[in-house]
Amino acid sequence: MRAFSRQCNPATPCSLLNLLMLFSEKEKHFHHLGLSNSSLNWSRHLLMQRSQVTSLFGADALWRKGYTGAKVKMAIFDTRIRADHPHFRNIKERTNWTNEDTLNDNLGHGTFVAGVIAGEDAECLGFAPDTEIYAFRVFTDAQVSYTSWFLDAFNYAIAINMDVLNLSIGGPDYLDLPFVEKVWEITANNIIMVSAIGNDGPLYGTLNNPADQSDVIGVGGIDYSDHIASFSSRGMSTWEIPHGYGRVKPDVVAYGREIMGSKISTGCKQLSGTSVASPVVAGVVCLLVSIIPENRRKEIPDHPTQMIVFFSLPSVARLEWVRRFLSHH
Repeated sequence: MRAFSRQCNPATPCSLLNLLMLFSEKEKHFHHLGLSNSSLNWSRHLLMQRSQVTSLFGADALWRKGYTGAKVKMAIFDTRIRADHPHFRNIKERTNWTNEDTLNDNLGHGTFVAGVIAGEDAECLGFAPDTEIYAFRVFTDAQVSYTSWFLDAFNYAIAINMDVLNLSIGGPDYLDLPFVEKVWEITANNIIMVSAIGNDGPLYGTLNNPADQSDVIGVGGIDYSDHIASFSSRGMSTWEIPHGYGRVKPDVVAYGREIMGSKISTGCKQLSGTSVASPVVAGVVCLLVSIIPENRRKEIPDHPTQMIVFFSLPSVARLEWVRRFLSHH
């Protein structure tokens, strides 16, 4: 059985994860999609510069170049999304892999995660609003899931050729070999998997699976002062033992404290935790993958470490790298 990572909240601040891109010193103004800067007063600007994580990562620089995640297929394994949610413009498919007869999100976790990745509401912008969302319901309303549900859902994700897959969940069961091996199959099929490392710090040896696997981008957490959050899981991976050796995790950290995301039906709220940081990274990945033409996307680096190096480049440098790459192929 798999369970959600412990979720923090604004009352007990859980800072989170930072990398990939920093807020550009040249971009002194806060930009929204379709929202004039003049409509924001100064106090609102200062408040939202933090709560709008997209501004901290400079996503607006790519939006202005026309890159918004278009034609990137994003699989969200969580508690689903409501089909008529006003914050999403491109919900392609919703599937249910649980034993409950519903396609809706009655907890809000999956909706929030999707909002961080692809929401278009001005109060809680996502990174890649044109990303194609495929919502996989793999948790019940009681927050219960089973390996068999995941295996079926993973097989379907492979069959419909997903580009990116986010798991804002995890558990200690790194010896669940059918699950581990299916994750290998997912990444072997050139699906970029991003997963929360867990909120079980500050002790070492607290990594969650599947974020502890070498083929998965495991996301840890920092606060706005760029300090590793005390709750963020960390340490050496153990799933390879006794046949292999441990690896330091997480792979990458991103902001995840009091991030704005979508509520179940409408409106926005703040949440904190590695479950929030993981979609921050997944949203950035979707946005950056959309830079590359569809027929060349499987040619980008397919190992998580190479992906991190590639996606850590400043946005302008990365864009030039892609252009040079395409000009020589």
